Amino acid sequence: MTRPLDRYSDIHSHDRTRELCGDTVVNIVPGESMLPGGTYSVGIHPWESGRAITLTELKSLVSMARDPRVVAIGECGFDCLRGGSPEAQRRLFDFQARLAAMVGKPLIIHCVKSDDRLLSAARRLRPAEGMWIVHGFRGKPEAARQLLRAGLSLSLGERYNEATAAAIPPERLYRESDAQA
Repeated sequence: MTRPLDRYSDIHSHDRTRELCGDTVVNIVPGESMLPGGTYSVGIHPWESGRAITLTELKSLVSMARDPRVVAIGECGFDCLRGGSPEAQRRLFDFQARLAAMVGKPLIIHCVKSDDRLLSAARRLRPAEGMWIVHGFRGKPEAARQLLRAGLSLSLGERYNEATAAAIPPERLYRESDAQA
């Protein structure tokens, strides 16, 4: 089985100097420029959910999601420590999750102390198995198993729990740098 982001050794980076290296998915926001030959994910982070998201941003997100250089939608998600209200984060997440399903691209998810909200979204929106990827996962093995049972995949960065890494099946595991330039 071919996974949606198999050809990339780094599925989530913010380092724009790596956008032409061929094995990195660089995260950008709607309206940011894309280089010919670059590979991107585009989304509106949950930290932005506390402000009014403009129609221009949403139209840009939809347009960019259709671009072949964009291979994933996100980083979007839930954060109990930062961002707008739980309802604002849910609305923004649902919009991006539905967009990802519509364009047939995986969803890169930021989730901080919000596994319950993410699992609720998975029950409500029923993503295709492996198409939602929690990036930078640092949780314990039981939390990983719970997300895996819900059909999600996990991406590990530089810091992670070794026991958790061992609990993730290879077909549901990705790697990332989450690096800043």
